[in-house]
Amino acid sequence: MTPYEAIDVRFSCRAFDDRPLGTADLEELKALAEQLGQEGNLRFVVVGMADGGADLKLAARMFTGDVSSYIALIGPDDNATRERFGYFGEKLVLHATAMALGTCWVAGTFDRQSVKVPLATGEVIHDVIPVGHMPAKQPFAQRTIRAAMRKRDKKPEALYQGPTSLAEAPTWVRLGIEAVIKGPSAVNQQPVVFVQDQSGLRATLPKVQRDIAYTDLGIAKLHFQLGAEAAGTCGTWGWGTEGVFALQ
Repeated sequence: MTPYEAIDVRFSCRAFDDRPLGTADLEELKALAEQLGQEGNLRFVVVGMADGGADLKLAARMFTGDVSSYIALIGPDDNATRERFGYFGEKLVLHATAMALGTCWVAGTFDRQSVKVPLATGEVIHDVIPVGHMPAKQPFAQRTIRAAMRKRDKKPEALYQGPTSLAEAPTWVRLGIEAVIKGPSAVNQQPVVFVQDQSGLRATLPKVQRDIAYTDLGIAKLHFQLGAEAAGTCGTWGWGTEGVFALQ
């Protein structure tokens, strides 16, 4: 399964069964976390059962089942770091999805004191990503939460401003926007708007209500890039709220 194919499979999993991750799965995630951490100058810590993964306390109203493993996203408290965590952290999420594991971005509905990872001076816990085996069927409460979130989905046209309508935009732009719509976003707000003009295509945040929007920005940039690549157009993003998608 490619990362682009994983976009269609991934969902915010809020129910887990009691099986801990096996050693091979943990080692695979740790190796990728190390690689992506080096690429993004970030700190991803994969915490398994033996490291205290079962100690993570998630909001009971939102999650069910035992989570024995998670990824802690730790770094400086600034928006540039949040954006990079979104971009590189979503790479981890899509890889875990391809491994048939359930994941969920969690920014606020967990007890930070339960994350047993030492922090250096200036570091904070940005997010955690529980990783585990999914039950054969998601419980009713979690399916209800998911359905309520999906009702907030924006129309693809709301995420694009260009010289034409989205329907008339190039295929790589349309597939990029479609991939963004399918991505995770805090309370499904999808705050990123892609603006295309004579300077190129830029990822913007017209309205920032919370700093977590910058994590959403990183996630959206990755999803757009994967969608564009699926249409045969490769490019790389500049960082920041006016970052341009440089075609290759």
